[in-house]
Amino acid sequence: MRDGVPYLTIAMPTLFKTGPEGRLPSGLVLYAVMRMTDEQVNVDALLLAARDGALPGLAVALIPGLLAARSVLRPVRELRRAAQNMGSGRLDTRITVRGGDELADLARTFNDSAGKLEASVRELREAEARARRFASDVSHELRTPLAGMLAVTEVLDEDAGRLDPDTARAVRLVSNETGKLAVLVEDLMEISRFDARAAELNSDEVDLAETIGKTLQHRHWTDGRVRTELPSGIRARLDPRRFDIVIANLVGNALRHGGAPVTVSLRSEARSSGPPVLIVQVADSGPGIRPEVLPHIFDRFYKADAARARSAGSGLGLAITLENVRLHGGTVRAGNLPAGGAVFTVEIPLQVEEAGG
Repeated sequence: MRDGVPYLTIAMPTLFKTGPEGRLPSGLVLYAVMRMTDEQVNVDALLLAARDGALPGLAVALIPGLLAARSVLRPVRELRRAAQNMGSGRLDTRITVRGGDELADLARTFNDSAGKLEASVRELREAEARARRFASDVSHELRTPLAGMLAVTEVLDEDAGRLDPDTARAVRLVSNETGKLAVLVEDLMEISRFDARAAELNSDEVDLAETIGKTLQHRHWTDGRVRTELPSGIRARLDPRRFDIVIANLVGNALRHGGAPVTVSLRSEARSSGPPVLIVQVADSGPGIRPEVLPHIFDRFYKADAARARSAGSGLGLAITLENVRLHGGTVRAGNLPAGGAVFTVEIPLQVEEAGG
């Protein structure tokens, strides 16, 4: 390129012929220089044609393409949003059907499936609500006659020693089964309150070691079967009655299905974020909980062993424990100790600072 004009330059060295096969360079180079004016004009014309013709044509073709792509992708985006809404529980979600292509057929199928799912879930919820009302109503109706039956069986128990052996065994059996029925009715009423979201906390500031000690004392678990590790000075605001139920259910379950001695330990633990946490652990000396049982341990009426179907528990104790801990904003989990034995761990956020210890 010289002065804006392109040139084509060709260089060729010259040789001396020294023989039939020999050649020596002469050191002379011949150059041929040609102007490329015409070729440059042709290239400029091509660029101008591309700029003035091809680019506008491409833009004109791109606009319909984008519109077509948008019309195809819009139903797909609507379907994605609808699926996300369904996943979040909005079962009344529907898609607007447009046209008669495959995407419209997919939208109709989605709407039909969503309608059937919504109807099925509504029926299940209504059936569940009816079952809960039934359990609650039956529990309330049974409570009054059971109170009278318990009073009668207590009198019969006192006089059982003066009866003949067969009658005494029958009286004690009736008394025992009536007591089990009373426990079941009370537990059903309690779980019904949770289902109806009618359970409330009546919080008070308590000394946790003292509260746990009273729970064990009232149930006569101070005979060596239960060991305690309860440091003094840990206080918190919680519902004393519900906390008493939590401890009683966990210790009673450990004594029935695990084995003595049962250890109840208490401590508080600071967390990097949020308030400190109250931690209560109840560990037994039994064989532990089988791995296939662990996921269902807090299920209602779950029996890990068919042979335990006639146990003294109602099958609702651990479920009620779970609900009471959740009501306090805490968690409860079950596991096994490395050396054997089951361990239940309750964690509840502390709402007051420790007084010491």
